[in-house]
Amino acid sequence: MSKFKINFKSRFWSSGGEILALLAFTFLPLGLNILIAFIPALDKSVAIESKIVPGEMLAYCLSLIAPLFLFLLKTHGKSFGVPALKPMFIIAFGVYLLAIVLTLIAKNGLISGIDFNGGHHDSYFWISIIALLIAMVLRFYTEFQNSRFSDYRTNLERQQEELNNSFRNSIS
Repeated sequence: MSKFKINFKSRFWSSGGEILALLAFTFLPLGLNILIAFIPALDKSVAIESKIVPGEMLAYCLSLIAPLFLFLLKTHGKSFGVPALKPMFIIAFGVYLLAIVLTLIAKNGLISGIDFNGGHHDSYFWISIIALLIAMVLRFYTEFQNSRFSDYRTNLERQQEELNNSFRNSIS
């Protein structure tokens, strides 16, 4: 039981560190843009809000969720169990579809107020931020499960090698 706890802790912190590094590099351009707007601005909150564009947040959602689907394809057909696979997939697929639909609406100007301009304080802005937070959690979950899958594959390969060696030894 303690080995499981140690593995869980190490995987959790390792996955957390990888996601934090990924998010730091992903949001670096946005952070620099906000910093540049923040320095000369008189009203700091307006300066920050003007640089947060819901369309960009949706693009971040799409990029953060995409590896989840690749992970599911990679593990499909293996005897590797991912906890809460169906709810995770449904949530990820829903957020992915929402991000695509809102991006298409914003890009084509189908609904007024849903655009690629900053300074929104409406439901479009908050939906984008919530979708981004959900995408971050899903990305962490995917990274954590991917580390489990790597250990699973390593153990399978080790077991296969041991079986091959014992079979060779029994023959000779």
